[in-house]
Amino acid sequence: MASMAFIDEHNEIAMLQKPKQAAGFHHIVDFLKSSHIAHALTVAPTIYIEHQRQFWANATIVAENGVQMIKTRVCDQPLTVTEEVIRISLRLDDASGITSIPNDELFSSLARMGYGGPLGVFKFSKAKFSPQWRFFVHTLMHCISKKTTGWSEFSSPIAYALVCLATARRYNFLQMIFSDLVSNMGNKKSFFMYPRFVQEVITHELTDIPQPVGVYVPKPPKGKVFSNMRRSAGDSEGVDTPLFSTMMVVSQTTKGMAAGSRPPLDLPTASQSQPSHSKSIPQSLLEKPTSPITQTYKRKQVKKTPSLLVPSSPTPLSPLKENSPLGNIHRETKGVSPNPKEVLSKEEEEHMGDEAATTPASTEEESGNINKTSPMATLNEQSFEGPWCQESTGVDSASARQKTSTTKRSNDPSKEGNTYREGEDRYNYQELMDTMGNINQEVIKQGKEIEEMKLVILSQQIRLLS
Repeated sequence: MASMAFIDEHNEIAMLQKPKQAAGFHHIVDFLKSSHIAHALTVAPTIYIEHQRQFWANATIVAENGVQMIKTRVCDQPLTVTEEVIRISLRLDDASGITSIPNDELFSSLARMGYGGPLGVFKFSKAKFSPQWRFFVHTLMHCISKKTTGWSEFSSPIAYALVCLATARRYNFLQMIFSDLVSNMGNKKSFFMYPRFVQEVITHELTDIPQPVGVYVPKPPKGKVFSNMRRSAGDSEGVDTPLFSTMMVVSQTTKGMAAGSRPPLDLPTASQSQPSHSKSIPQSLLEKPTSPITQTYKRKQVKKTPSLLVPSSPTPLSPLKENSPLGNIHRETKGVSPNPKEVLSKEEEEHMGDEAATTPASTEEESGNINKTSPMATLNEQSFEGPWCQESTGVDSASARQKTSTTKRSNDPSKEGNTYREGEDRYNYQELMDTMGNINQEVIKQGKEIEEMKLVILSQQIRLLS
């Protein structure tokens, strides 16, 4: 065992990167990276020379229950190597794989690969393949076979593995590797076979093993291997045979990323693509109770002057026809609690016939009350004066006003027996009814405009918060 040595080109680390020299080889590189032998091709443990020496110096072949195994000792720790141990250490899930294929199928498959050498013999030339197939053969020969010399030719085991991988079938690399290890024991030309695989088994199976001085460093993969594979030779010159469709399926899925493009984005679902405003608004704003803003409409009380009721001309003309109702109305909007209690003076209670009604306008915004002044409020003193002056909301019904007006007129002694004045009163009453109807519509319209204004303000706040 003292004559055992490492072979630099044996059991190399596969070149599965894509430097600039790899142009034209991306498909085969993607295929090998996705194959079940990818870990075995690229695993690179620290190879301790002393571990390798003790493994082969103490190795013996043992058969137990019909299962062949290698028993050895490394750093005084026993180690048993079987196909199962190799499968676990190298992540090779091919124990049920095939080890050979019919000759006719082998030769026909090689012909499909564009092999330009003679068929019918079991010595094949790597140079007779086109560049991508040549790189495929080169990787199998240098990284996962027992070959140490004659790198331009390969025999049937590599050919079987080549065809099986290309046609999406599992080749039993476990059995091949284990058989090669057994054949190396006791051989006059023994060498440190499969040093990467042996070290991976030792590291995986033995715990707390010492790390002695002295390591073997395999040849690092270099990009110039792709340049060497482009060199045309023999019958393959000028012919570039594409990979099989079973090999292109995997490579196509990674072609975009291999070329440097970004991977496809994960599109959101329909529910995710729709914005949710509730997530942008603070929870305190959503949950905070709001108090309605009430609007109080007051009509100014004016002392009744009988002389004003007498028409100054045969054809009475109400000042309401000359002046717009909006110019004689003033509305006071106050921010109060939901159920305000109006505190009136004693003098006001004597002149006012009805209670002040309130109408909720809108919910207040995030904090505080909103104070607004609208051109609509109460009838002006110069517009009209009479017993119908009372405090009422802008949304009181016409029937309520008519009832109140009739009641007050019946209680006024100055109106009894005065038919002319009653006719004038009826005329003014009809004018006032029409005017108040217009006022009601304006009040409702103004209320809607305020609501719309608040909705606009709220939507602007939502956009700012989001």
